[in-house]
Order: sequence, then C-alpha cells, then structure tokens
Amino acid sequence: MRRVIVTGLGRFLLAAEEENGRITGLFPEDPGKASLVGRIYVGRVKNIVKNIRAAFVDVGLSEPCYLSLEEWEQSPTAEMEGRPLKEGDLILVQIERDAVKKKAPSAVTALSFTGQYLVLITGKEGLFFSSRIRDEERRKALRELLSREEHFYRLIVRTNAQDAPKEAVLHELHALRKQAEEILSLWKSRMPGALLYEPDPPYFSQIFNNRLHSLDEVVTDKKEVYEAVSERIARLREADSAAGLPALRLYEDAYPLSKLYSLEAAAENALKERVWLDCGGFLVIQPTEALVSIDVNTGKYAGKKSLEETFFKINLEAARVIARELKLRNLSGIIIVDFIDMKEEAHREAVLKALSDAVETDPVKTFVLGFTRLGLAELTRQKIRRPLHEIWEQGKFT
Repeated sequence: MRRVIVTGLGRFLLAAEEENGRITGLFPEDPGKASLVGRIYVGRVKNIVKNIRAAFVDVGLSEPCYLSLEEWEQSPTAEMEGRPLKEGDLILVQIERDAVKKKAPSAVTALSFTGQYLVLITGKEGLFFSSRIRDEERRKALRELLSREEHFYRLIVRTNAQDAPKEAVLHELHALRKQAEEILSLWKSRMPGALLYEPDPPYFSQIFNNRLHSLDEVVTDKKEVYEAVSERIARLREADSAAGLPALRLYEDAYPLSKLYSLEAAAENALKERVWLDCGGFLVIQPTEALVSIDVNTGKYAGKKSLEETFFKINLEAARVIARELKLRNLSGIIIVDFIDMKEEAHREAVLKALSDAVETDPVKTFVLGFTRLGLAELTRQKIRRPLHEIWEQGKFT
C-alpha cells in the first residue's frame, strides 16, 4: 500500500509518502519561501564573468541567477543563436536550482515543460527514453509515433508512458508544444523580471511522478489541494480511461491528519544524525558543504557467525536503509559511504548490488559509482531542491 498525505505541519505544507506503513518521503514547502525551481522569467544579463564562464541574470529576485555560458551556447534564447551573450541582453531563463546558502539560484536557457508522459525541452531536437522503460517493443512504437510529429524540440519519454494509450501521449505532446510556443512568442513584449510560467505546486510532483502507477491513495485535509488533485485526475482519466489512478480522499475528522500518520515524529527522526538498523547496527549521516558522509557501525549487533559474515549482514541492511534515508531527507550531490570493511570481493559486490537495487525506485536520478581506492562507496544523487534539514531549519516546526 502506497499513499501520499498532504497536510499542514507548523508553517509548512507537507507532502509525505507512506509505503507499507512506513514514511519514506517528506517534502515540506514553506509558503513564505516557495521553491523557484521550474519558473520561467524574462531576465536581463547583469554582468558576465569570463574567468568562470558564467553570466549573472537579473530576474527581479533579491539576487541575480547564475547562468553557465556553456548552457547559453548550447541553448540560446530563440532568434539569438550564434550571438555571444552581452551585458544588458534580455533573455528567457528557467530556474534549475534554488539558492543554497551562499550560492545564487541557478538558471538554464533550455526551457523544460513537464507533463505526465513527456518532458518537452526547447533547443535542439532529440528523442530520449526513461531508463525504466525497458520494453524494446514499446520503445520502438513510441519512437515511431513521436517521430512522425514535427515538434522541433527535445522530448524525454517518461516512465508513465510505458502503458499509456498513444492518443493520450500525442494529446499531451500537442498541449506541451502549445504551452512552449506561447511563451516563446510572448516574452519579447514583457518587461525584465516578468514571470511567464510557474510549474505545478511541489506536492503535485510527489503524486504525479514516475511512480503514479503504484500509488494507491492520496489523502488530504486541505480542500484546495483536494480540488486541484481531483481536477488533474479527471483530466488524466479523460485522456486514458483505463489509467491506474489513485483514490482521492478528503479527510474531515477532528483528529489532526499529521498526528494520524505520526508525521512530526517522522520529521524529527529524519533530522537526527544517528539511524538505528533492525540488526542493532547504526548509521551516522552527516551532510556537509562538499558532500554527504555516511558511516556504518556495528553498534549493538552481536552475531554468532564470523566477523566477515557479521559485517556483511550489517552492510546489506545498511545499503537498503541508506537508499531510503537519502530519499526521506532529500540528500543530494556526492555521497560517500564508509561501510564496515569486508575482505571478500563477493560480499563487496553484493553490498553494491543491494545499494543499486535499493536506489532504483528513487524518482530522483541516483547513480552508484562503486568503491574508491580507499574502500569507500561513492554515489551521486541529482540536486533539485533543498534537503530536508535546510528547509526545516534544524527541526524548528513553527
């Protein structure tokens, strides 16, 4: 049973994912500090720093956005292809990452529009598939279908298209193309700092992501959330009457929804450094400026087998828990794991495979790179939004 709960907690609107009775994802949004990711602005180039090959673009926020000059060269704003970027230029940018501590928000010029089945990106043409669509016959059919359409954009076929009717995929392509073309034709008549596009609220991405087919229920005590999700579900059902869509429930009991699912306790636990394993071992998770460090410890485990077998068992459980905690805490970037040292190569390979299998269901791109020369496991997780501990400001809920 997998459900998404959307409710208030302190000053936050919280989307929480529960799977088989365990909270596996926490996605808080502070209405006063909403994420900028996905917004499209008309920006003015404030200055260009050649030694770091970057431009800083004023979009009307408190600080200018960072834009790589390489990004501009690969995906210039329409009708500006081949032109070097200059101070004072008006361009279209989309926020890719929120500001993190001393780092400015990051922007791109290849604009993305995300649907249920497709992602349309302006710039060079191309057709790409989610790695989770492994059926070659289905890939071939979708490739033939989409190649017949003149879209002049880059398309990414999402996991949700795996079982979607062709008509639904085509309908969404036309809608996304219309949306992109309206913005590309409108922007020149707008002032610098104009907001031209705002993506769906963050909780939508937790509901309608690439695991929609396995979502059983959405429950919320917020009427506006219920109405927005209901409208989206109705549109999806209209496009595909056979789609497997979750049940939607408006919770109206007096007992708080956040307490019913113990969300505050789950959040408090997700902010702690130490995570106990069922076997008695524990993890120490420490995010830093440069990377996330995770240390695996034997703790209270008192196995009756050899030390090698003991360490192997702890590491196997740790691999699965690490994947869960990365998603729960939204930890990203370079992640280094110091597993308990194992001498047998077969055990090391089995632990790496367990870690790779466990991150496979994470909707955020995560790659297990292997062991370093120092025997540390290395992986990366795509940075999209701020980690839980930064949003929650070290556990302050009010």
